[in-house]
Amino acid sequence: MKCKSFRWYLQNVYPESQMPLDYYYLGEVRNAETQNCLDTLGRKSGENLGMSYCHGLGGNQVFAYTKRQQIMSDDNCLDAANRDGPVKLVRCHGMGGNQAWVFDVQEGTIKHINTGQCLQKPDARDVSQPLLRSCEIGSLGQQWIMKSKFKWQASHD
Repeated sequence: MKCKSFRWYLQNVYPESQMPLDYYYLGEVRNAETQNCLDTLGRKSGENLGMSYCHGLGGNQVFAYTKRQQIMSDDNCLDAANRDGPVKLVRCHGMGGNQAWVFDVQEGTIKHINTGQCLQKPDARDVSQPLLRSCEIGSLGQQWIMKSKFKWQASHD
């Protein structure tokens, strides 16, 4: 049928889209212990990342883990300027630094490269605020599930 790929669509029909073309994963980011998901909660650039019940409807819970080691939602990336956070949503700059993260598939951890800290479930004080804490091997609160349900991942032509 000579159908074009989603990548072609993004490059040729909708080039102004903030959708990253090169990513490892696109979908919800679920905590293994709480079963809650990262969520922008509709917040803007400069505001804190949130977490809430995984609703499976996409929207504010869709994140891309890109080949530039960003975790992004629309044009904002997870960003941490300090060792213990907070983790904020900041306009993606593509330069790594405070916005560089590594997802370890085996361990399930999301590590902030600059600080060496791991993304962790919120504590009881603020259940909507994920934390940055020292990595603890095997800690369920620091394990994240990224399993893509999207079938239209932008593939290379």
